[in-house]
Amino acid sequence: MNTFSFIGYLKPIKDTESRKSFTTKYYDSGWMSERLVFRVICGDNSQLVEINAGRWKDENKNVIYGMTKAENDKKSEPFQIPWSQRNDESMIEKMAGWKIFTVDLDTFNHRKELEESGDTEALAAANKKRHHFLAGTEFCEYANKVVNSEKIKSVKFRVSGNINYTYSEKNDRYYSVYEVNKICRVDEDKEPDSHVTIDFYYTEGAMDCEDYDETGKAIVSGYTQFYDNNTKKNWFCPMTLSMKLGTDDKGKKAIKGWKKMLDKFDEEPVRRVVFDCQQINGAERTDITYDDLSDETKEFIDFGMISLEDAIRDAGGKKFGNAVQEFSISGFVRGFAKGSEPTEYTVEMLTMKPFKEDSTKDIFEDEDEL
Repeated sequence: MNTFSFIGYLKPIKDTESRKSFTTKYYDSGWMSERLVFRVICGDNSQLVEINAGRWKDENKNVIYGMTKAENDKKSEPFQIPWSQRNDESMIEKMAGWKIFTVDLDTFNHRKELEESGDTEALAAANKKRHHFLAGTEFCEYANKVVNSEKIKSVKFRVSGNINYTYSEKNDRYYSVYEVNKICRVDEDKEPDSHVTIDFYYTEGAMDCEDYDETGKAIVSGYTQFYDNNTKKNWFCPMTLSMKLGTDDKGKKAIKGWKKMLDKFDEEPVRRVVFDCQQINGAERTDITYDDLSDETKEFIDFGMISLEDAIRDAGGKKFGNAVQEFSISGFVRGFAKGSEPTEYTVEMLTMKPFKEDSTKDIFEDEDEL
């Protein structure tokens, strides 16, 4: 499962005829669905995320399907919660953390300060700002109020969840959705961040260093696994990651190390690694160089009237380039310190597109006689 954790400011999208920030749909079956779409502004990156949930209009038909916490050597087990008990503290306490939706309007550090000060009244008030939900629709509705509130425009949050993938047979295309399950306020001194983890499967020759000498960047092509609801099976979605290493001695050393790891194959055709990445989704910021300066400033530098470093600093040091959307690898997640691991998958398994098995297939071979 690929995950994301974005730190930034919440911003509702502008409603258009084709897309609304918050929508509710009702179906003849009695089912209703809700969808909230908004952005997280993480410095120079603008990340589009959403919440999707549904329930029966007839509340008597609704049940919460949960998983217990895995603790004291006990494995997590499935259990059901009646709709009328969905907000009971005992049920929330029983539920595994990853199955709980959360909106927290106070910070961890503020609560810690209140605990240390012994101000129990203020701590109780701060704890009331943490809202847990077991019903996705109630989480979606409350998050909609928060995202559209004037009070949080200058408040920084960590928005986290899972990256889900789907395949459209009609368009022959894969789509990704960033499904939010937690929205938690963070301290204002927290730096903007666009962190994602990618469960990555690859074959021989995955790393492309052809443009490295010119750009300082390498490309890694492979696949990530996803569950398809239509076929009720796991499949693989193709994806491309980038490595921004630079062309200095440190970068050249790094590219050799990455290439050695990614080129390591024994008899297995497919290997797996989970990467820490930064998701770039906005105008790329690059360092200003001599060529970017005005002709007048270049003359001052050439005559020795000003240094190149001072001129670049006066120009802001950075410039905005073209719009970029990519995953930039920053390292491995915990557990992969030794690099990638072998798998039992084949190249054919990675490249197959989701399809439903034909249930009407004749059970008799052509040569069988009745």
